[in-house]
Amino acid sequence: MGSIARFLALAGAAWCGFSARARAEQAVAHSDTEVRDRCLDQHEQAQSARLAGHLLAARAALRECSAAACPALVSRDCLAWLAEVEQLTPSVLFRAAKDGVDLETLRIREGDQLLTESLTGRPLQLDPGPHHFIAELPGFPPQQANYVLQAGDKGRVVKFEFVTPQPAPAPAPGATTERASPARSEQPAEARPIPTLSYGLGTGALAATVTGAVLGGLALSRRQDVEARCAPLCRDSDVQGVKQLALAADISFVIAILSAAGAGYVYATRPSHPTSRAALSLGFEARAGDVGVTAGGSF
Repeated sequence: MGSIARFLALAGAAWCGFSARARAEQAVAHSDTEVRDRCLDQHEQAQSARLAGHLLAARAALRECSAAACPALVSRDCLAWLAEVEQLTPSVLFRAAKDGVDLETLRIREGDQLLTESLTGRPLQLDPGPHHFIAELPGFPPQQANYVLQAGDKGRVVKFEFVTPQPAPAPAPGATTERASPARSEQPAEARPIPTLSYGLGTGALAATVTGAVLGGLALSRRQDVEARCAPLCRDSDVQGVKQLALAADISFVIAILSAAGAGYVYATRPSHPTSRAALSLGFEARAGDVGVTAGGSF
């Protein structure tokens, strides 16, 4: 009976050890599956963020999927992409001064996101694209700056200047004399009147056009009469009258064209002449025990 009991005890211990080992192997396998799934998910998210230009999000995902616990193929891709994203991620370097003295503490935000509250001299990495920075210093109105960061920009300096407003100087004691500055004189206006020659040439062009039209009409009418009377055996004297009228019409049209061109040229090149404009100045004088108003004008 004793040997049987020892055998049963040994068998029970062996079975317990085998069960514990099996459960441990299952736990390791389950953990490996979770790690692999997470690596694959980060690998996919990194690709989407990188293609969309969200380099900071892509960098965070790539750092996770490039871990040694991830599958070798996934880790190799993530390591290669991580080096590329690090190279393309732009950065800015904030600098600020108050009255010419560099500041160490300054609140800088972008929208509702607080970027920094201290100027450490180290660059801050941001996504490429447009950025609107707001710097806030107690006692001064906020300053704003717009920048468009390109992929690969490194250490681009963004500087803010705060200047303390100077108080207005106090008036000197005793009697003071103040005179209002006269109204600013305006530049004399210039006019370009139409020259009389333009009117004359234009009238000549119109008259020549009417004359040419009348002579042309007479030439056509004479030609029809001659053709009706003697065509095709007309004498030179009959034909000559028609030719003279047609030539006179052509000459009139040429004169009209030249006159119109001359009128246009004279109009386009007409000179400018200054025109006088009334100017008024008003002054105010104040002295101890005396007040006066002065006015003047020029035309």
